[in-house]
Amino acid sequence: RPQTGEPGLTVQSFVDVAAGSSTGHSGGGRGVEGARQRSGAAAMAGLPRAWTWIDDCSTSWKCAAASNAVFWPLSALGLCADALAATSPSSWPARQKLQPDRRLSPRDRTDLISLAAFNMLVVAPFLCCPIFEILWDRIQGSDRLTEADEWRWREELLLKLPLHALVAEVAFYLVHVLLHRSQFLYRTVHKVHHRFVAPTAMACVYAHPLEFAAGNIFPIYLGCMLTNAHPVTCYGIWFPLAMAGTCKGH
Repeated sequence: RPQTGEPGLTVQSFVDVAAGSSTGHSGGGRGVEGARQRSGAAAMAGLPRAWTWIDDCSTSWKCAAASNAVFWPLSALGLCADALAATSPSSWPARQKLQPDRRLSPRDRTDLISLAAFNMLVVAPFLCCPIFEILWDRIQGSDRLTEADEWRWREELLLKLPLHALVAEVAFYLVHVLLHRSQFLYRTVHKVHHRFVAPTAMACVYAHPLEFAAGNIFPIYLGCMLTNAHPVTCYGIWFPLAMAGTCKGH
């Protein structure tokens, strides 16, 4: 990312870089305008270059907000369905339940909500967002797309979105295999997630914070990082879809 005050870096230099796409220069011009805006905002705030990720985190915080907006209603719906199945054996949720004799106790429900809230409202926005934003910037640099760049729906929906799903599945599988094959990691980390033998939607994020960050959130981020996804694709489509999918799976 360019620094303000660096010799030769002017507004015109950014225009020249953007114009270079028509003369065959690599990098096009997408992402350059966003990089200039991020650096300019950091400079106006008096922040050093190392802290420009604070401004970048707006994309990840929107992804976290979108994920929460999907997660909590679906999770609440799952808990309500489970409670209805327990109180009314003839109800539709009871007839659809694969494990009719297994139910959440009040203590289980309290623990489930507490850890899910900690992961979704603390770990995700305040640990995952800053760390993964730094990594995202390291991978894409000044070419990283921002909201100031054009959203090319064909490229984003037909090419990048399927890649996000593929990368997430492979990364999640590899992390999951590691957590099961290592006795230490299973005993100290992954065993937390297997507490509920009759899982419900909210149990998808009932995990050790380390597993939640590295095994749940990072695979969703990774595809966006590698494909240089547009922010709108991330928080408007991919993160909500991924969260809905994992809630449904549990």
